[in-house]
Amino acid sequence: MTTKQMKETAVSPTRPRALAAATVSLIALGLVVAALVNTIAMQNSGRQTTPPPNFQPAAQIDLSARSYNNETLAQITLDQATNLGVFFVIKDINTDYFDLSLNGPAGFHALILHSEEFRTDGAGASSLQEFALQPGEYRLVLTSWQSPGRLVVDWGPLGQN
Repeated sequence: MTTKQMKETAVSPTRPRALAAATVSLIALGLVVAALVNTIAMQNSGRQTTPPPNFQPAAQIDLSARSYNNETLAQITLDQATNLGVFFVIKDINTDYFDLSLNGPAGFHALILHSEEFRTDGAGASSLQEFALQPGEYRLVLTSWQSPGRLVVDWGPLGQN
């Protein structure tokens, strides 16, 4: 091999260092981007754990105490058309059947949560749902087999029509 060929194929001693530095920089940048995306996702996850401040307690149920069969947990009478918010948190449940609904006049029926084979851990599940309701009496109704767990429901008016 000639000296010219050796110079063309030889690796510069600074080249591996530059390559390693670039690789480390790219890995660090990737970690920073991943952390940023994770932070944004957690802030925008939509998981609400507390009801809006103007809501009132509707029901607090220890599901381990007994089963419920189409039982009214709470009722509310609306004098005018209202956007009613219903917020629930359910924790540590392990049941084969769960149905929470809002029933009202003229056959009004809205599912809040229905599940078969429903399980949550200590972090639980929560949801805020909105219903545009006409004046009348509305009932929060539960059907659930006895199981571990706790259900908390709050409700209140949301932005008016």
